[in-house]
Amino acid sequence: MARLVPNRPFSLKIVDPTAELLGVAPVVMERTAKLASVGDRSHRALIHVCTTLARYGVRACCPPGTLDPAFAALDTAESWTRDKADALAVRKARSDAFNAVIAAERRATDALRASLTVLPRKKKTQIDSHADATVVRYAGLAANFAYGAALLTCDAVDDPAKAALVPQQIAGALAYQAAGLGPARSSESRAGACEQAEWESEREGAPEGHSAGALAVMLFHEFLGAYWRQHSDAQRAYFDEFIVWALADAAN
Repeated sequence: MARLVPNRPFSLKIVDPTAELLGVAPVVMERTAKLASVGDRSHRALIHVCTTLARYGVRACCPPGTLDPAFAALDTAESWTRDKADALAVRKARSDAFNAVIAAERRATDALRASLTVLPRKKKTQIDSHADATVVRYAGLAANFAYGAALLTCDAVDDPAKAALVPQQIAGALAYQAAGLGPARSSESRAGACEQAEWESEREGAPEGHSAGALAVMLFHEFLGAYWRQHSDAQRAYFDEFIVWALADAAN
């Protein structure tokens, strides 16, 4: 007589948290970064990808005269992939680059602050002082994030998983620069926030507690936040094509 075996309920296989993909980079890059062993072919390919992206971001977001420490760190990381530098040399170059971050950020903010005093402004608004401070802040963050990508690239020599963080770091740097030099500095954008704030504060049924000036600042940052996200996502999509192409062989 046949023996009846009770049906087992379907269940999902438990995924090790260390194998979970977070969506911070293309799947091929995250997977390669998690599976690579220190010094293997895949790991070296990741470092080449990261140095390429980081150089692009540093050159775009950091002022002349501040590039050398970041570039030296990236050159050393790349030399490691060819066995022309050891991990200790990469750590030393990384330390030198870290010590140069504040100077790079300060030079970027000083340059933007100076430019705001001489560039003509089409229209004055009540949020100009705050908006100018935001432009300067974004310039500093762009330089900081770009240098951070160089530091992460060096960290990835010891820990391959850190490589997956580089694309979003560069995308963030470029988004801060674009938002700061674009809509944050635009007289039209500032005026648009002020006009919307006037309408919101005066419309029937508007909640109490926010003056037109406070609303203008809030709307200004809402505009910038949306722009930052769109630009960051566009940059990551642009990088994704390069990453998938560059890691095609390493992933096989």
